[in-house]
Amino acid sequence: MIRIALVEDEKEYSDTVLEYIDRFGRETHTPVTAELFRDGMSFIDEYEGSFDLVLMDIAMPHMNGLEAARRLREKDSVVCLIFITTLSQYAIRGYEVDALDFLVKPVGYDRFAQKLEKAIFYINGRKSQSYNIVTATGMQRVPISDIRYIESAKHYLVFHASEEYRMRGTIKDVAAFFTENGFCRINSSLLVNLSYVDALRGNEAQVGGDVLPVGRAYRGEFMKALAGFIGGGARP
Repeated sequence: MIRIALVEDEKEYSDTVLEYIDRFGRETHTPVTAELFRDGMSFIDEYEGSFDLVLMDIAMPHMNGLEAARRLREKDSVVCLIFITTLSQYAIRGYEVDALDFLVKPVGYDRFAQKLEKAIFYINGRKSQSYNIVTATGMQRVPISDIRYIESAKHYLVFHASEEYRMRGTIKDVAAFFTENGFCRINSSLLVNLSYVDALRGNEAQVGGDVLPVGRAYRGEFMKALAGFIGGGARP
């Protein structure tokens, strides 16, 4: 699912863009959803890192799009951002906030679809290499290759990387994604990155310097995954 935030104060343009997003989803069979914000201030106040793409108007009341984008980057340094504006001369300033692209109003569907397809290609590429961890202080995108293991503890997930990140959730919530990206479950509360497994001794695995317990019910699948990983030379 591609989650889009549309930040646009003019109803005429917001209705058109929402219609384009719906049409794009139907024609390309892409699961996509959109949420509308009428001004940059409310968008920033409510932002929790749950979007893949932000479509941002520049000329808006209370807080213009450029200022909203600067504040967005304080919360989320990597979410994909496209400006929509009647003022093309301002759109070039998008480089200041790492905007992927811009669209000039009035926006035609074909041009919009091209830009959205480009954004989704970019988003899917990032998703396959990193993971959004939503913490109490905001969203942090962490490269999968940096995560040594994930631990479940009292309704929270602890991601052990160069830093530790805590996010509400369970192993079941993230198991499918991470097992497709080079991880294996070694007990009911641990997912390990196979590229960090240094040794397996009895019912313990050494993972990135930590010794972790391997559950009896998970040992066979873990050994099979580890053998396949070593034999294939895979990396997440």
